[in-house]
Amino acid sequence: MRKKIIAGNWKMNLTLAEAVTITKGLVSASDSSTHEVMVFPSALHLETVAGIAEGSKLIVGAQNAYQSGLTAMTGEISPTQLAELGITTVLVGHSERRQFLGETSEFDNAKISYFLKAGLRVVYCVGETWAEREKGNTFTVLEDQIKKGLKDITSDLFANLVIAYEPVWAIGTGKVATPVEAEEAHAFIRKEIGNLFVGASSIAEKIQILYGGSVKPDNIKDLLTKPNIDGGLVGGASQKLDSFLGLLK
Repeated sequence: MRKKIIAGNWKMNLTLAEAVTITKGLVSASDSSTHEVMVFPSALHLETVAGIAEGSKLIVGAQNAYQSGLTAMTGEISPTQLAELGITTVLVGHSERRQFLGETSEFDNAKISYFLKAGLRVVYCVGETWAEREKGNTFTVLEDQIKKGLKDITSDLFANLVIAYEPVWAIGTGKVATPVEAEEAHAFIRKEIGNLFVGASSIAEKIQILYGGSVKPDNIKDLLTKPNIDGGLVGGASQKLDSFLGLLK
């Protein structure tokens, strides 16, 4: 049975003091939760947050990294540096990086391949814009992002891969896909992963697929009742301790 994941993506938010307060409150909650609990703080806060979480079940991940060891790449973070902090989980392909920083699925594929081979756990984000949904292209977009982003990833590496479906139109807008709409997309993603190569169907059944996009304590329960939704990648509601704890109930 696939374990549920509740992951908080703090993006470029929170002061260090705020991040510390939330992390301290999550340590005991994560230890007693039946879910996996993750946070993705700002890069500037990674060391402090990881230090607080050390020894607990709270998983601290990076919002971004570059697909290389130590090298001349200004402004980026190497998995080698993350490993020094005990961080082994990385987000890849978030819609904000695709939309505003020009990341493509092909570029994400290079990241995913490198990170998985380096032993990191990857949360790969996919999702369509409102214009793409209105044109009836949701499944076309998801198929393209899955095929290009996971191209040539070998079967042995999928154990460390998590997918996050984030409809771009629902991120930070207050809109949310209905549980039925979200389940439909998740089921499609699972099917597409199962079609990647011979024998992938059994891998697809094991992979955790999260929903992201205006997830809140008052809608998370209905989303998690769906058979193909294995948790949430949460933005705003993860940036206050009380609402984050509400997601775990």
